[in-house]
Amino acid sequence: MTLVALPHPAEPAGIRADQGFGRVAFVLQGGGALAAPQVGMLRALGEAGVTADLVIGSSAGALNAVAFATDPSPAGLHRLGSLWLGLRRKQVARFSVRTVAGALSGRGDGLLSSAAMSTLLGSGVVVPLLEQAALPAHVVVTDFSSGEPVVLSQGDSVTALLASSAFPGLYPPVASGSRLFVDGGVSADVPIIQAEALGATVSYVLPAAGAHQSQVAGRGPLSVAYRALGQVLDGVTRRDLAAARGHVHILPTPTSNATNPIDFRGTTRLIDEGYRLASEWLSQSHPAAVGFVGASA
Repeated sequence: MTLVALPHPAEPAGIRADQGFGRVAFVLQGGGALAAPQVGMLRALGEAGVTADLVIGSSAGALNAVAFATDPSPAGLHRLGSLWLGLRRKQVARFSVRTVAGALSGRGDGLLSSAAMSTLLGSGVVVPLLEQAALPAHVVVTDFSSGEPVVLSQGDSVTALLASSAFPGLYPPVASGSRLFVDGGVSADVPIIQAEALGATVSYVLPAAGAHQSQVAGRGPLSVAYRALGQVLDGVTRRDLAAARGHVHILPTPTSNATNPIDFRGTTRLIDEGYRLASEWLSQSHPAAVGFVGASA
């Protein structure tokens, strides 16, 4: 099914009574396994009575955004949390001799097949079509030719999420008509500008976990590539946050010892820490100052 990139924002979903103006967006950063804390953050926001008029995300943040929009109830969040707790590397990054040999020989476009991830996404955690979600859900992908971010708001959910998570070199680009899309985090890791283009005037940014200060840089090609891309995206994120016109609230960032985006060993702790930090922050006065999110792929 062909994905649909909407050129204009959807109709406003209403005014938030507690803010007094505008539309509220939850903006979810990409980060692979490091996006796990967002499950706890979403729970904390719900318990604090903070609701969204729209959700938008890149890469793994897009998965969390669409799953949340599919069923934003506590039961829906529980299902999303159960999905994360059950994730293992082979479910999203299954290496095979065939795909690796194809990539090394120049016959393939990625080291990994997206078949396992497609099966995972098609298990019912997200609605079949983006427009069927209970909340307006938007997925950010990157146009492979131009490098520009593209917002997908209609069409097949699984295809959109596969495209948004197609980390260059690891997964092949996803075709939609005559266009090829790759990981949304490459062009808009924290899609705050895209949220405002959709009509958001108040945005809550849900970051992925950042590296612990004492963490030693990981070894191996994946860890090196991940770290290098994260450093590039830091600058893009700073630029986009500086360009934001509305009120931007950035939730606290948990830390992780993981050195690559497919290490799921710390998922339980990350979800719990995301919830704890967000709950403590929300119990204060909702600081309005814009902070900086450490970008990740």
